[in-house]
Amino acid sequence: MSAVREGARRYRALLALPGARSPVVASALGSLPIGMFGLAILLLARDAAGSFAVAGRIVGAFGLGNALGAVAQGRMMDRLGQPRVLRPAAVGHVIALVALVIAAREDAPAWVLTVCAAAGGVFLPQLPAAMRSLWGTLVRSPEQRETAYAMVTIAFEVTVMTAPALTALIITVASPSAAVLVGAGIAGVSALAYSATDGPRRWRGEPHDAHWVGPLAAAGMRTVAVVLAAFGTAIGIVQVLMPAFADERGSAEAGGLLLALLSGGSLIGGLVYGGRSWPGAPNRRLAVLMLALAGGWALLAAVPSTAVLAVLLVCCGTLLAPAVTTASSLLDRVAPAGTVTEAFTVMVMAIVAGTAAGNALGGAIVDGASYEAGALTAAAIALLGSAAAVARRRTLT
Repeated sequence: MSAVREGARRYRALLALPGARSPVVASALGSLPIGMFGLAILLLARDAAGSFAVAGRIVGAFGLGNALGAVAQGRMMDRLGQPRVLRPAAVGHVIALVALVIAAREDAPAWVLTVCAAAGGVFLPQLPAAMRSLWGTLVRSPEQRETAYAMVTIAFEVTVMTAPALTALIITVASPSAAVLVGAGIAGVSALAYSATDGPRRWRGEPHDAHWVGPLAAAGMRTVAVVLAAFGTAIGIVQVLMPAFADERGSAEAGGLLLALLSGGSLIGGLVYGGRSWPGAPNRRLAVLMLALAGGWALLAAVPSTAVLAVLLVCCGTLLAPAVTTASSLLDRVAPAGTVTEAFTVMVMAIVAGTAAGNALGGAIVDGASYEAGALTAAAIALLGSAAAVARRRTLT
C-alpha cells in the first residue's frame, strides 16, 4: 500500500505543476484515436476489400504514414514550435480520413484506400511526443522525469484501453465508417485544444545542428529504434490476431474488447512501474521486459478458451507500458542534444512502423496459415528484440 500511496503522490505532484493539467488532458484525448483507428480502419477496409490480408496492408499503410509523419512533425516542432505544426496537421488528418471513408463507400480500388490511409497517418497530430517534450521543461529532477514519462505512457494507455471498446460500440450501433470519422474528429479537436494552452505556445526547442538522419546518428538511438521496432511488430501481429480470433467465434468486433484487455494490463503495469524507482540499469530492464513479452506472446498460441486468453492478455499487457517507459528514459542518455521531440518521435516511429509491418504480416499469416502461427511469430520477433538489446547494450550506457 505504501508503494501505491507513493505513486499517487508522485502523479498528483506532477499534475499540480503550473501549466501541466490542461495539455495533459488534451494530449490524452488526442491519444484516443490512435487506439480507435487500428480496429476501425481494419474493419472498414475488410468490408470494402473483402480480405483480412488487404485490410491489414491498408492499416499498415496508415501506420507507416504515421511513423514517417511523426518524425517529420517532431523535427519541425523542435524548430518551429508545437502549435505551428500541430494545427495544420490536424486539418490535413481530418481531410485524409474523410477521403478514406468516401473512397470505401464508393468501392474505390485498394490502392486508393491505401493512399488515403497513409495520408491520414502522416498528418495524425503527434500529441504524445509534444507532451513528452513539454514535460522536459516542466520538471527537472531525473526521478520526477521518469514518473512524467510514465504518465505520458499511462495517459496513452488509459485512452487506448477505452478506444477499442468505444470503437466496437460505434461499429455495432453505426458502422466502421462512423468510427473512423469520430476518431478523426477527436484527433483534430484535441490537437487544436492542446495548441491553445500556454505551455505548448511558450515551449521552444534547443537550437542545434542536426545530422540529416537526426537522432539516429547516435548509435544508442539506433539500438532503441531496433528494439522498439521488434516490440511494435509483435504488437501489430497481435492486433490482427485478436479480431481474427473473435471472428472465428462469430464476432470480429469483439476483438476490440480483447485488445482493450491488453491495454488495461498495460495501464496497470504503467501505474505500478511509474509509481516507484527500480533498481538496475534501464538497458538491462528493457532486455528483460522484451524477453518476458516473448514468453507471453508464445502462450497465446496455446489458449484453450476466450476466458483464458483474456487473462493472458491482461498479464502480457502489464509489460507494455514499462517497456515503453524504460525506452523513453533511455532517450535522455542516448539522444543528441537539442533533438528532444524528434528523438521521441523516432521512438514512436519505430513502434508504429513495426506495428504497421506486424499488421500486414499478421493479416497474411491469418489468411495463409493460422492464429497459432501468428502468435508464435510475434513471440519470435519479441525475442529478437531482447537479443538486440543485449547485443548492443554498450550503446545504451
